[in-house]
Amino acid sequence: MANRFFTVMVVPEKTSKVYRLILPGWLIRGSVVGVLFVGILAGIMLLDYWYVMSQISENKQLKLENRRLRQQVQIFKNKMTTIESTMDRIRTFTTRLKVITNIEDRSINTSAVLPDASAITSSHAALAPPPAEEVDITDGTITTSSSAKAVGSSKTPTPEILSNTSAKVRGDTLVPGVFDLRDSIENSASRREYEELDQKFSKINYDSLLLEQNLQNQYELLSDQKTFLAALPTLKPAVGYFTSGFGVRRSPTGAGRVKIHEGLDIANHPGTQIRAPADAVVTFADTKPGYGLTLILDHGYGLETWYGHTRKILVTKGQKIHRGDTIALLGNSGRSTGPHVHYEVRINHYPVDPMSYILEDY
Repeated sequence: MANRFFTVMVVPEKTSKVYRLILPGWLIRGSVVGVLFVGILAGIMLLDYWYVMSQISENKQLKLENRRLRQQVQIFKNKMTTIESTMDRIRTFTTRLKVITNIEDRSINTSAVLPDASAITSSHAALAPPPAEEVDITDGTITTSSSAKAVGSSKTPTPEILSNTSAKVRGDTLVPGVFDLRDSIENSASRREYEELDQKFSKINYDSLLLEQNLQNQYELLSDQKTFLAALPTLKPAVGYFTSGFGVRRSPTGAGRVKIHEGLDIANHPGTQIRAPADAVVTFADTKPGYGLTLILDHGYGLETWYGHTRKILVTKGQKIHRGDTIALLGNSGRSTGPHVHYEVRINHYPVDPMSYILEDY
């Protein structure tokens, strides 16, 4: 049977009087339970205070990280603005090239050369900024302490990081009341800045692919034009005097018979150098009736040049030559009345006036 009362005796040191207190059992048991409850409550409050203080420190770090991320976004926005200005200048230059070269826009299969929005988004998702404690921003350059890479190799902050950061700071893992409204507004602004940056990047990526395609078309056409211009026989083949032009004349060896002279006669001392008027390939280097020792060059695009009455041929069949190369020596071979070179220009095997092409003289 439990005791209903407990007696507490108090014996003073200097007096003989003894004090006696009779306490009921329920009061003693209640006091013990109360002390235990207060002790447990105090321990819980101490743990909670420690947790709150640690979260406040983490909150400060997250605020600093968020602020640095916003600085990164601002730096990237500035660089995007610079790139947009450069793209505008390239577009202007491309337009001028089109006008100068008379290039028409070719149809561009954008579905084949341009990525879709999901590809761009996935490429952005792979871009992640370095941790906040490793970011170092000095003079507009962002580097990390682990790799010491410049901002060119740093990554754009992604929505996942911004959302995770804002989730932590909003109070998902913090005690309610620690995060204030101002930080929530800052996170919303960061997300908006990222969305603007993402849109600008997508637009610049699209425009750059279009410009690349346009410039490629212009390069191909200009390369073809360059090859064509290099094939035009604009150089006078030899130093000397024009003794006979293209057209109808009386044959100097045919008793006054009228016939078509299919080229130009350039007279000079025997052994005078004959030079290639344009890039070509040697297709004939031998003797022809009437022409004597003859050289024929194929310049492509249906253009051929003939050189008759030469003294000596210095190139061989199949050899590639360039404008200005010495190909033969002026002579008096074949049916000729004096040392000269008979020079013809033929288009698709039909002779035309060489003077229509000669633009350069020695």
